[in-house]
Amino acid sequence: MVSETALIILLGILVIALSILLLTRILREKREMGVIRGMNLSVFSDFLRANSLEGNIQQVAGKVSELLKTAFRCEFIVFLRKKRNVLELNYYHGLGDFNRRDFRVAFHHRLSDELRKDFLPRAVEVLAPLLPDRLNRQLTILGADVFFPIFWRENLYGIYFIRSTIETRAPSFSVLAASIAQALSAAYHIKWHESRQDQLKRRLDDIRLVVQRGSQGGQSRRNSILKLVKHRNSETIVPKIVSAIKSDLEMKRIAYVYENKGDAAVPVMFREGVDSDVDAPDRKVFDEVIGILADNEPRELAALIAGHPAVGEWTRQLKASGLDYIASFPLSSNRSGIIAWASDEPLQSTSRQLGFLRPHTMELVESAESYQRIEEMSFTDNLTGLANQRYFSKRLNEEVSRAERYGRKLALILFDLDQLKIINDKYGHLAGDAILKQMGEILRNSIRSIDIIARYGGDEFCIIMPEADARTCVRFMERFKEEIARSEFQIEGVDSVVRCTASFGGAIFPDHADQPKTLIHNADMALLKAKESGRNNYLLFS
Repeated sequence: MVSETALIILLGILVIALSILLLTRILREKREMGVIRGMNLSVFSDFLRANSLEGNIQQVAGKVSELLKTAFRCEFIVFLRKKRNVLELNYYHGLGDFNRRDFRVAFHHRLSDELRKDFLPRAVEVLAPLLPDRLNRQLTILGADVFFPIFWRENLYGIYFIRSTIETRAPSFSVLAASIAQALSAAYHIKWHESRQDQLKRRLDDIRLVVQRGSQGGQSRRNSILKLVKHRNSETIVPKIVSAIKSDLEMKRIAYVYENKGDAAVPVMFREGVDSDVDAPDRKVFDEVIGILADNEPRELAALIAGHPAVGEWTRQLKASGLDYIASFPLSSNRSGIIAWASDEPLQSTSRQLGFLRPHTMELVESAESYQRIEEMSFTDNLTGLANQRYFSKRLNEEVSRAERYGRKLALILFDLDQLKIINDKYGHLAGDAILKQMGEILRNSIRSIDIIARYGGDEFCIIMPEADARTCVRFMERFKEEIARSEFQIEGVDSVVRCTASFGGAIFPDHADQPKTLIHNADMALLKAKESGRNNYLLFS
């Protein structure tokens, strides 16, 4: 039998072992919470908001560096910025003497694939097989703990390597590091879009110079075309182009038919100087005429009518409306167009001038389309397809200025979903994403045509309602609150439908605020009060 003394000793050892385990756990949790304690949440919130609204890369990158040094207690930081196909040293902290060439990395597909696997911080050893030996040696000497990429969609902007004195494997560290990485990625992505916009502007300026030189060479007067170089909307530019061609080529009447956006889009027609109500042809006739005019040679309408009976009815309408000639005139490289006109100028002269204008007109439209696509991407929330906070801020300033100028009211509504955290905890974050996406659809179908909707952040949305007073605002919040409450949200993998509610806060310009920031604050305060009073509620600021 075990003696009483041995039993006491055994129990003592067990108590000591348990105490050591408990102490180790306490110390580990203390280290894991270190990043949370070191984080000034108001500073962090201001940092994220500044990035969403401003996208200033220097400001955001500087704040990321400060957060890494203070809240994350990083003794060593290296940021390699991607330039073309190379990663180069862009920022460092805690380095002594070093050779920049040791931190130069050729970017390749295998490295890209590995970085795309996870946006959370990971151990540096994961990347070791893909990095040059000289960089691996430097990272080992410096004791780098983890790395995380700065990535947005298809674009890699850089990689951070860090060494921290706190627990880098802690969930709190990973979540917050991923948050600042995504914020910096967004800032770089916005900068990338703005650079693309600048390139487009320079390209348009080059077009203007080419056209201007052609004009000075006596080929044609094209002053009206020159004025369109800075136009940014690919649809509203079309009537302006038609008017410019009519004016500069001294046409008496003109009609232009082109493909609207979309693969099977119905042709659109714009007329100037044509009195009759001749309409655009159907798609079949349009395609047949495009085929006839594929050689880009203008034709007399009378000859076209006689030689091609299949398109005779529509072309006879053009002839009856006073038009004499017809030619192919594409709107862009993937959107066909047909131009018909009447002029006292010889056909050969007009044909030559149209041939000169054709490629430059296509360039104008394609540049405007590219500009729109880039702008839409920088102003669009990826999940819901709604406008993002950056666009909301821009439009709120514009609408408040307009309301002030014309002495009108404007309503601002902020609302968020009451049970999204519960749904995420129960079904996972993909369920929450599905609800946010469906909420975007419900919003689009519930607002007036003049209202502006955006995802403000997380599960919070905002609605700008021009020319809306307090009564209109309250009625909308009441109606929309009920609509959300009775909506059935579908989640993949969940058999039953999911329901949720929302709380709303509203404020009116100029009744409750005379500046955009104050208006946002007051609507937010009303939202907080609505949630405090029981959720599934709405309040107007008072």
